[in-house]
Amino acid sequence: MLSALKNFGVTFLISALIFGIIAYFATLFVSRTVNDILEDDHGSLDEITAAETETATEETTPPDVVTPEEPLPDGETFNLLLVTTDYRPDLYNDYAPDADAIQKAAAGLDSAVPTLGILSVDFREVRATSIVLLRVDRERRQFVYTYFTPEMTVYTPSGYRTLSEITTVYGMKSLSEYINAMTGLKIHYTVLLDGYHFDELAGILGSVTVNLPRDIYSDGKEITFEYDTKVQRVGEDGWPWTESVPNQWLMGIGENAIDGDALWTLSLAAEHTEADRDAKQSYTLSIVKAYLTAIASLDEAAARRVMEQLLTPETGWSQYSWYVPPVTEVPVEEPGDAGEDGTTPEEPAEGPSAEEPAEPDPDLPFDITPVGEDTPAPAEPAEGEEGGEEEPEETEEKQKDPIWVLPLGEPDKAVLDTEFTLTDFENNYELLKAVSTFSTVNVTYPCTYIPAADNRAEVFDVKLRDGLELFAQWRAPAKAQ
Repeated sequence: MLSALKNFGVTFLISALIFGIIAYFATLFVSRTVNDILEDDHGSLDEITAAETETATEETTPPDVVTPEEPLPDGETFNLLLVTTDYRPDLYNDYAPDADAIQKAAAGLDSAVPTLGILSVDFREVRATSIVLLRVDRERRQFVYTYFTPEMTVYTPSGYRTLSEITTVYGMKSLSEYINAMTGLKIHYTVLLDGYHFDELAGILGSVTVNLPRDIYSDGKEITFEYDTKVQRVGEDGWPWTESVPNQWLMGIGENAIDGDALWTLSLAAEHTEADRDAKQSYTLSIVKAYLTAIASLDEAAARRVMEQLLTPETGWSQYSWYVPPVTEVPVEEPGDAGEDGTTPEEPAEGPSAEEPAEPDPDLPFDITPVGEDTPAPAEPAEGEEGGEEEPEETEEKQKDPIWVLPLGEPDKAVLDTEFTLTDFENNYELLKAVSTFSTVNVTYPCTYIPAADNRAEVFDVKLRDGLELFAQWRAPAKAQ
């Protein structure tokens, strides 16, 4: 019995020793293997993390994005609404009177009823020819340009009206409110540029070069993008047929130097299709950017002088040190020019005489003959005939003209009619100079062209919801630079 227990104990000790040695080496092997696996995974994880970090850095830092280290220029983000019109009082004098003109004219009359024949007169209306919203976004380093066709129709308290009609009927303040409702952007400044100031604008800033996407023509009634006009004819056999009449070519596709006359021509281009709208939008935004770039290319003193000229009526230029009054040349009479009686014969005036009306400028796509002046003047009475009895009739003829018809001439107003002052220009000068370094964004406001039908005229129907969504990114605050 004791011998058996002894043998069991010896066998147990030997087995425990052997299994302990085996377990030790097995545990050491497993431990080393696991450590190697964890170390390999940790190294792979570091490599993956490093690779993702490098990829993320490359993706979030495009080479053309301005680095945050560059300081932002002085100034504040602002939205400016620019509107041009076809108002030319230097060419036409049959514009509809405003309320002030009627009241002033009627103040000296016993009865204004016979004179103010408003319903019987065909007035010329002032139309907006282009509408541009400019956003100078300091935080996003962007100049955002948006063109609105003046024929875009929106709902007003007086029914559906175009943006052009809103400008004429309600004024610039109301137009800015509608643009605010269509975009969600607050309009900080409005700028009105009438057609008769195009020459002065080009004279102050010089001509600019613009790429026209399409040719410009005139069909005798309006400026158009169409090569020809379809005219309905009826043949001798009574069958109708359509004739294509070529329009008068005015300006060509490609690079064009834009002066005052060209500005006037391009502003009048009619928009009858979405393609017309796109073409006019293209060169209108290019012209606005070109003039902003021209101002930004000047040093601060020269740029301020330009703004003084644009924001001040010409009669007020004398308050500035740079103004040099024009010198009126007095003709010097030569001794040999005197007649036998000692008097100097009058030199005939240059240009057409009083009997010969001025011929229209062939470069202008409109008739410069003022309304009411196409009637020939009454013949002078022959010698021996008494002409005194006809004077009352001549006076009566003059009284038949509407009392609000003004003589031809340009009002004494600044080139730009705006709330944007010289102080605003000084505060935002550095920001305006960034027009050549900030990115340019052209935005097409969404609308649908609907052709004319039997019961309605053609319209550009506004897509208000799409427009608000389009401008949502500029209503939200910009990311930190």
